[in-house]
Amino acid sequence: MLPTVTVIIPVRDGAAGLALCLAALARQTYPRELLEVIVVDNGSIEDLSLALPADQRFTMIREDRPGSYAARNAGLARATGAVLAFTDGDCVPVRDWISAGVEQLSAEPRPDAIGGAINVTFPRGRPSNGPQHFEDVQGFPQRRYVEELNFSATANLMVWREAFNRVGLFDAGLRSGGDLNWGRRLVAGGGSLRYCEGAVVDHPARETWGELGRKTIRVAQGLADQRAEHDRTAPRVVRDVVHEVRTAVSIWWRVWQQPRPEGARAKAQFAAATSYVRLLRARLRIQDGIRSRGAATAPRPAD
Repeated sequence: MLPTVTVIIPVRDGAAGLALCLAALARQTYPRELLEVIVVDNGSIEDLSLALPADQRFTMIREDRPGSYAARNAGLARATGAVLAFTDGDCVPVRDWISAGVEQLSAEPRPDAIGGAINVTFPRGRPSNGPQHFEDVQGFPQRRYVEELNFSATANLMVWREAFNRVGLFDAGLRSGGDLNWGRRLVAGGGSLRYCEGAVVDHPARETWGELGRKTIRVAQGLADQRAEHDRTAPRVVRDVVHEVRTAVSIWWRVWQQPRPEGARAKAQFAAATSYVRLLRARLRIQDGIRSRGAATAPRPAD
């Protein structure tokens, strides 16, 4: 007895990429009658309805609260599947994505959730600049996320509904890192998460410095939202900033000892992108420290 599956996709604009994603879902090998797909429009300017297949299994709803985790929660409220699968609007799942994921979810001892592989793709078939080389090496180390950090990126996550009933929804207030927050809540409560090599989605690499910078800022903001007070002290901020700057500098000689990327030009491009990301993270860490100190020293209103 195979379970019913609901795929939830939060999206804001990007109709062309969404059309590719939904077409791939329409071609899944999983039984048609057991699958539904919910697209959650999170304040798009584009008309995303044009990307929706003429297929009654596909539904689009709207969530006006900004944020992908608020959108995912809105999809969860409408989902009917026993398995809840998540991907992003710019991802393209392989044909047996759902079948492979459900097989792993059903294997004993049965996990509560699985994180599948995320394959980074490139317009020319291979990385050709600094941001693309960075994404190729550092973009989505999903196995490490699952096995070492206890979470799965929501670009490729499948969960038994009963696990959400126990753990609760995503934290809709987080700008980024809601997948990390939810995964750690799952594991802290005794739940289990397993990596699934066979459940694959393709994810396009960030191609430009602007895209790489926006991703870095979004992730840093999500970490800042979850940072505990003891991580906001001046010594901790200084330590983190020094680490980021040292990494930005040391990558220029460490990259020659790494197997990837291959070739002198590619290694230099990767090092430049790594320095850019690390120095941007250092700046954002300083800004977060300044804001937290300002909030701590601000006068309280009179009773």
